[in-house]
Amino acid sequence: MRSTWFGIAALTPYIAMKTYWAFGGNAGRPAGDLGAEMLANGAPEALVWMERHGIDFTALGALGGVLFLVALARPWGERLPRRLLLVPGWAGSLILTPYGTATLIASAVGFKSVEEGWSPWVGYVGGLAFAGLGLALASGTRSYQRRTRPTPVPA
Repeated sequence: MRSTWFGIAALTPYIAMKTYWAFGGNAGRPAGDLGAEMLANGAPEALVWMERHGIDFTALGALGGVLFLVALARPWGERLPRRLLLVPGWAGSLILTPYGTATLIASAVGFKSVEEGWSPWVGYVGGLAFAGLGLALASGTRSYQRRTRPTPVPA
């Protein structure tokens, strides 16, 4: 359960930042219409629609990550098929931990985003969220895997 709280703590600043932006805040964001930029870069229309209506798909993903961590820790998650949690749990930890760590390192050494106008602290918030979620998924998935291991039936 500690890994769940660790993951939630790592995701909270990210969710707060994205919620602030959804309600019209601009601190840390480049000037301009992000929805129009997404459309020009070939983003799916559903994502553009969400952006234009104040819904950030990555914030929804972060909330999904919180729910996933809770499923790994709570007894109701043990009633789900093991593979339904083990496969995405391990895959998420293997992808998100290095991605978040690389983002944190890149932000610390002053690497600039391809897009101009983003504040450096946005990289720290995102890197913390992704690395924290990845580490929490690794710990939570390992614990879930051990708790739900099938017991051998004596012959």
